[in-house]
Amino acid sequence: MRIIISGLTASGKSTLAIGLSHELELEYFSASSKLRDILPPKDFQFWESKKGIDIVKFRLKNPKYDKRLDDYIIKYVKAHDDIILDSWVASWKVNDEKTIKIYLKADLETRASRVANRDKISLTDAVKFMKEKDKLTSLIYYKLYGIEIQKDMAPFDLVLNSGRLSIDSLKDVCLSYILSIGK
Repeated sequence: MRIIISGLTASGKSTLAIGLSHELELEYFSASSKLRDILPPKDFQFWESKKGIDIVKFRLKNPKYDKRLDDYIIKYVKAHDDIILDSWVASWKVNDEKTIKIYLKADLETRASRVANRDKISLTDAVKFMKEKDKLTSLIYYKLYGIEIQKDMAPFDLVLNSGRLSIDSLKDVCLSYILSIGK
C-alpha cells in the first residue's frame, strides 16, 4: 500500500503520516528531511525562520534541488509498495492507481498557531514566515511543473480540513478510508 499525504506547512502531514505508518506498519518517508540532505545550506533549524525563508528563496533561484528531490521521490515511491510519504508535491507527480493520495487543509491561523508552538516563536512571526514560505514554495512548484498546489485538488482521493479535527480523529478518518478502499 502506498500513501502520500500532501498539504501546506503545519497542515498535519508529518504527524498524520507518522501515525498512519505505525498503525499500518508502513515505512515512513519525509520529503522535507530528504530535501534538507540535498540542499547545500544546512545551518537552519526551521523552515519558518529568516534562514528558512532564505533557503526557500535559494531553491526558487536553483530549482535543480527540487527537481532532483522530486525525481528521487518518484523513483523511490514506485520501487516500494509499503510506504507512506509526506510531501508538498509528490501527489501530482506519482500517477498510478496504487497510490492513495490525501490532502490536508487548515486555515493560516491554525497552521501558524501550530508552528508558533512547535518552533517557540510568536504567532505574528509564524504568520509572517508562513505566508512568505507558502507563496514562495507554491511559486517553485508552479514554475517547475505548472502545479497550483493550493488550488488543484484533482489528484486527491481524500481532502480533509485538519484544522477541525484532532490528530486522533484525523487518523481515524484516514484509516477508515484507507482500509475501505484497500489499494
